Amino acid sequence: MEDFIKATACFYPNFDKEYFYELFREFHIPTNQKLGGMSYGQKKKFVIAFGLATNTKIVVMDEPTNGLDIPSKAQFRKILAGAMHADRVFIISTHQVRDLENLIDAVIVLDQHQIVLNESIESISNCLHFKRVLDLTPDILYAEKGIGGYNAISSNVDYEDSRVDLELLFNATIEKGENITKQFIKARHE
Repeated sequence: MEDFIKATACFYPNFDKEYFYELFREFHIPTNQKLGGMSYGQKKKFVIAFGLATNTKIVVMDEPTNGLDIPSKAQFRKILAGAMHADRVFIISTHQVRDLENLIDAVIVLDQHQIVLNESIESISNCLHFKRVLDLTPDILYAEKGIGGYNAISSNVDYEDSRVDLELLFNATIEKGENITKQFIKARHE
């Protein structure tokens, strides 16, 4: 680990070694273990700790929760929330949206190398209503069959509060993109 830090930290002028070891302790990674002898999850936590300790203004993470067990995912969310501040941008590419949904403030959906959705969570919750229904009605923009009914998205004409279901939104955007994006265009013109 020390060799990795010596060889790599020099490229990051704001690298904070003390903060790195603080994160290391929070992730419960044994300090006497060699990097090559770590499990996949421990290596992932090491890389996350190193990346956050670089103190760069932009942090890009690709599938950061893959390989982490449930307690480590909770710890990751706590650490990431603590690392967020106004001068720092986190770009996270993930298929594991439920692992991070409480930390997400904007969603970009890509399909075939094209941006098909780029909206804030606030805009999404203002324009779309996520609900469980027993039967499909004409106001439903997109639905997926679930146990005992459907998980559905409709236009949020009554401005009802609902939890944004990012997986449902992703599927809806890929399969029925025009139905979904029309809602944001319509809202901007009202």
